[in-house]
Amino acid sequence: MHYPIGLLFDLLASSSALPWNITVHFKSFPEKDLLHCPSKDAIEAHFMSCMKEADALKHKSQVINEMQKKDHKQLWMGLQNDRFDQFWAINRKLMEYPAEENGFRYIPFRIYQTTTERPFIQKLFRPVAADGQLHTLGDLLKEVCPSAIDPEGNTISNIKTFLSFSVTEVK
Repeated sequence: MHYPIGLLFDLLASSSALPWNITVHFKSFPEKDLLHCPSKDAIEAHFMSCMKEADALKHKSQVINEMQKKDHKQLWMGLQNDRFDQFWAINRKLMEYPAEENGFRYIPFRIYQTTTERPFIQKLFRPVAADGQLHTLGDLLKEVCPSAIDPEGNTISNIKTFLSFSVTEVK
């Protein structure tokens, strides 16, 4: 299984300084350790697939479907080239919701585990409770991973923070 970069950092290099310099191999890579990625286009397609999946949960795919191809390209190029303003100009649309909807339909999340046969937990989670109260990260963890909360319900234990990264070299 391939893990997100933030999780890999937590597992393998959390004592390293940030930013964590990584090398992305498109050729001459260790085939016995990595799945072959045929092209940069495949990475872009995977990224857009993840964006579409998240938008389906948050907005019933309405935002991503209303975007033009140039918007998709701008989103990808902003991420690829570490240009926040270029990326955010498009991503902002995916993060907004009409006030009358009182939040997203569901919050996209995935909790990775190393202690069970299930590599991750992913399920539908509404941002607002039936009584109208906004849910917190603690509420999500209590529901899907109760062992992460201490008996008093105050402290999150054994939860790693996902970190940002920068790609410094592409081969």
